Amino acid sequence: MITLAQIKAARALLNWTQETLAKASSLSLPGINNLERGLTTPRKDTLTAIENALNLAGIEFIDTSGVRLKTPDFNIEMIEGPGWLARYDDDIMSVLLTSDDEILQFSCDERLWMVYGSSTNHHYVDHKLKVGFRQRILTPASADFISSPPEDYRLIAPEYFSRVSYQVYGNRLALILWEAQRVTLIKSQMLADAFRAQFELLWLCGKPISAERLKKLDQWEPPRK
Repeated sequence: MITLAQIKAARALLNWTQETLAKASSLSLPGINNLERGLTTPRKDTLTAIENALNLAGIEFIDTSGVRLKTPDFNIEMIEGPGWLARYDDDIMSVLLTSDDEILQFSCDERLWMVYGSSTNHHYVDHKLKVGFRQRILTPASADFISSPPEDYRLIAPEYFSRVSYQVYGNRLALILWEAQRVTLIKSQMLADAFRAQFELLWLCGKPISAERLKKLDQWEPPRK
């Protein structure tokens, strides 16, 4: 079984808080805290749950003392067919579990979220409000519609965009092909980090939505309950 030292080292490699580990392993935050402080003797099923969660996040345990990130690999899943966007939202919500989490979105046309997901978008919004994860969105400076709070956006030149959007969250890179109604979901920490770096550069070049510009934009409003 894994050791307490390995658990702490694995969290450090993933830059996970105790809360993130608790969520990922379906355990309580006090339980994780007491375990790492050596105040309780962990049961076998507790260690198994933690080990499974860390393995899924890309941690490899070496003997009884070491940890390392697994050799980068690519797990590709195609999400398409009936309910494709709702099923994609389910994956997002399974990964973004705490206020420390963030999703980055390179959005070619914010109206497309309403075209294909108008009946399910509120589930994502409700989860975001409940969990408190952060989001940042890059969209064309020519945009006339936004589907999220204006402070989440930066505007950049339209020529940077094609008809494909992408999102980065956790160890995921998602390529959203609107006309095909398909998400190519790539699970790779290495690739996700590479696109994060690209996004950060573009974010620095982007401009916030000004108060004057905001008056000219249509905004999505969640359905009344």
